[in-house]
Amino acid sequence: MKSIMQLKKECYFCHTTKDLHLHHIYGGGNRKISERHGFVVYLCFKHHTGDEGVHRFPEALKALKQICQRTYEEKHSREKFIRLIGKSYLEE
Repeated sequence: MKSIMQLKKECYFCHTTKDLHLHHIYGGGNRKISERHGFVVYLCFKHHTGDEGVHRFPEALKALKQICQRTYEEKHSREKFIRLIGKSYLEE
């Protein structure tokens, strides 16, 4: 699956190519949208669901969402992003 945030299939954080998991940056009801638009990254077990994983650290998960939104907005408008995902992660 193609990611708008990665060129290589490696962990986004540590760059290992072992034990990779595909992480949908906007999950739940936005999972299919994430797949369709490349809002995914590869993470190793440790950085996905392990002790240092984004599923254990909400601030890391939020950072990924913000980076992904910024990347998307390099080519598209914020309004289009909000129409896709339902909200902006750059406005608090």
